[in-house]
Amino acid sequence: MLTQTKTKTQAKLDSYYDGEFDAAIALPPKFREGQYWRGYLAKANQTGNTPF
Repeated sequence: MLTQTKTKTQAKLDSYYDGEFDAAIALPPKFREGQYWRGYLAKANQTGNTPF
């Protein structure tokens, strides 16, 4: 049986929607790189919720 694992770096890059969610509820960003950051900025620009 094969299992797929992700490293921490891959998990950070794959979490665009996590970034959107955090920005939508006005949480500060967890980190500022990769897909998470892109999603965070996109939602922050859309909603105007900027906790920073």
